[in-house]
Amino acid sequence: MLYHNDSIRLVLCLALVLSAAACSDDDSTGTGGGAASSQASSGGGSSQASSGGGSSQGGGGAGEGGGAAGAGGEGGGGAPAGTGGEGGGGAPAGTGGEGGGAPPGDPACGADTAAFADVEPILTRSCANQYCHGNAGAPTGGLDLRASAAVGRLVDQDSASCSREQALVVPFKPSSSYLMNKLKDVGLCDPDESSMPPSAPLPEADIKTINDWICAGAPSR
Repeated sequence: MLYHNDSIRLVLCLALVLSAAACSDDDSTGTGGGAASSQASSGGGSSQASSGGGSSQGGGGAGEGGGAAGAGGEGGGGAPAGTGGEGGGGAPAGTGGEGGGAPPGDPACGADTAAFADVEPILTRSCANQYCHGNAGAPTGGLDLRASAAVGRLVDQDSASCSREQALVVPFKPSSSYLMNKLKDVGLCDPDESSMPPSAPLPEADIKTINDWICAGAPSR
């Protein structure tokens, strides 16, 4: 009878050892439903082993993966398309619109400009004397070039000697201004017409000053 009990105990011990080994294998591989248990009883004693925390940690890893996907979404919010839109707001077309009011250039104009204050002494000295265009009662050709009247008599006013419309001064366009023809003695409407002034041509520096004044828009000051 004693021998028979010893054999039963040996079998139970082997069963417990095998069950413990099986539980250990489940924990190390992390497979299964997440929980494993083994229970054996003999008399009043019991043994139980359980695991499954590994599966919970695995779930946590999946959650972190989901967070990475969210980060990808944030990247999408800063897509280059938005930057392109901002670039479009500062398009060169706006700059072109601001500069569109400038008058077309004249080949006779350079970087230099002049004010009427620079032109006035030239007219007074060479043209607006009492024998020519400075006679208040009857200026030559009806053209009064005294300082108080010169701009109004020159700018956008037709020349009396031309049968066709030919303005004496066209703002910004000395090449179209008949006054420059008179000063340079070229392209006169009447072959018998004299240049201005009739006594002697103006110095080149004075002609350039008048040219630059017209290039500046023939301002009144």
